[in-house]
Amino acid sequence: MKKFKVLIYLNQFYGQIGGEDEANVGLSFTEDIVGPGVLYQKHLGDEAEIVGTFICGDNYFAENIESTLEAILAKTEEISPDIVFLGPAFNAGRYGISCGNIASAISKKLGIPTLTGMYPENPAVDIFRKDTYIVETKISAADMRKAVPKMTNIGMRLLKGEKIGSAATEGYIKRDIILNEQQEYKASTRAIEMAMARLRGEPFVTELAPPVYDVIESPPPIANLKEARIALVTDGGLIPEHNPDKLKPNGSETWGQYNIDTLLSEPHFVIHSGYDGTWVLENTQRLVPINTMRKLEEEGVIGEVYPDVFVACGNCASIEASKKIGAEIAQKLRNYNIDGVILTST
Repeated sequence: MKKFKVLIYLNQFYGQIGGEDEANVGLSFTEDIVGPGVLYQKHLGDEAEIVGTFICGDNYFAENIESTLEAILAKTEEISPDIVFLGPAFNAGRYGISCGNIASAISKKLGIPTLTGMYPENPAVDIFRKDTYIVETKISAADMRKAVPKMTNIGMRLLKGEKIGSAATEGYIKRDIILNEQQEYKASTRAIEMAMARLRGEPFVTELAPPVYDVIESPPPIANLKEARIALVTDGGLIPEHNPDKLKPNGSETWGQYNIDTLLSEPHFVIHSGYDGTWVLENTQRLVPINTMRKLEEEGVIGEVYPDVFVACGNCASIEASKKIGAEIAQKLRNYNIDGVILTST
């Protein structure tokens, strides 16, 4: 019996090359089954076989998107697989972006089905959810053994031409594709029942939920920059060596306020695990540009630079935690009569 041909895409970590220190490694291809590929093959069973694995560093892909996509598309077209699995990326932002870009390109340009897995708050979800199936995962790789079976289940059914149900029933992130389903009652009856349930305060499920976004109004410009007090805020995770505020490498829910001169003169490190902190430790001005701010202060461009920096770790931070951290820092800034903020990121 002819088996379905499967390709896998992994980043440098899951491709077993290395961690953040190897994030700049270029694209490679192997016919071997690597890392999560073993789990994929187990759940694909005898009906499909992995015929190759792409591996690429997160930083390399981000800095060479066009050329890397071109190489992947050429090799994929040569092999002509039946499906391509990518990741799962969980809540890793750069990994998610690479998986989404590749999945989208392969689906659109080669017409080959693709499937990946991500945590709903991965920034790649909103960008690519309409282009490929994204199975919903937990925040970290601890969910690998549950995520891969869900991905292979949907993948095999796609290959066999079987019907894939709604996002709610199948476990993938909604793609804004309206599916026709046979209902027991006509739409007018269902609408009235839903309205009555709402009026009675009873639970109900809408059939087409609209997206809900926060409306953030831009603040007015600083009236007089020459008299303004400016503060530095960063989500890059530069903190004292003893980590007094217990920030985490990812999914952090705390933040810290540190005197800039003390922070930079005493032992410090980058706790953020989503980028290579070497460049910040080599020159902390890249993340906390206090020298530039003090020069602006001396030149009279701004009135004053606040002596403390407010530090968070934005890697894999949930929306809820980020809102909480932002509100707390904002309140501090108000208390110190801060007029404006320079917010640096990774």
